Amino acid sequence: MIELSLRQRHYLERAVTYGLVIGMTALLMIPMIWGALSTVRPSKDLFTWPPKIIPSSVTLENYRLLLETTSFVQYFINSLTTAILAMIFTLAIAIPAAYAVTRYEFHGRKYVSNLSTIIYMFPLVLLGLPLFVIFSRLSLTNSRIGLALTHTAFALPFALMLLRVFFNDISPAIVESARLVGASRLTIIRKIILPLSLPGIVATIIFVMALSWKEYFFALLMMNDSGLYTLPIGIANLINIATTNWGLILSGVMIMSLPPMLLIFFLYDYLLEGFSVSSL
Repeated sequence: MIELSLRQRHYLERAVTYGLVIGMTALLMIPMIWGALSTVRPSKDLFTWPPKIIPSSVTLENYRLLLETTSFVQYFINSLTTAILAMIFTLAIAIPAAYAVTRYEFHGRKYVSNLSTIIYMFPLVLLGLPLFVIFSRLSLTNSRIGLALTHTAFALPFALMLLRVFFNDISPAIVESARLVGASRLTIIRKIILPLSLPGIVATIIFVMALSWKEYFFALLMMNDSGLYTLPIGIANLINIATTNWGLILSGVMIMSLPPMLLIFFLYDYLLEGFSVSSL
């Protein structure tokens, strides 16, 4: 048996750790890399066996067909509009609600967030039917605002819970000091609470926009007008009209994946801080 010094064992452990991490990452990335490269691969090469990671030639024909022969740009605009509206609605409700639950005493306060998270325990189908009936009565079906409100209803419990953690983390002494020098409640929220809770607010924005961006069930239920389809519904419909052109569909999925990835890439530090604090 080979005797290793403490230093050698340290290097061996690091080499094994890095090897496992790199190997697992490469294994998990293979389908994503294959899918991404398939968007620039000629259609005839998509189903070759054994599969080739590197395409034999590169073409942008799938992207050209996607943008010129389908309503993909309209689906993209619809998804972006809905996600931004859902984000605005969620923050507009969650910030004052989380602040009130955190700073004010009222009967049943500690149960508010706990009860609101129960919504995640229900199947979406169970929530979808009552929402569809209510929104039909209010003429909010086939409406980006209506769809954004359904996403808000689903995102709100988590946003409330996340923001409560950050608001709780702000020392009451800071708020009290501001109040003693004459700052109004609105000024305290705007100049103290919101800046100190910025990581939580950014994490909430990312969560809501990602949830709204990929949401399928409510969009399928609420939208009957093809001009208002969001990306998940629009891309799913491409399968029906182009069953053999998987390169075109993968190109749509690739473009759809870019905004969330860019959002997380540029705001990763805020997201990490937000979720690390929320797990305390």
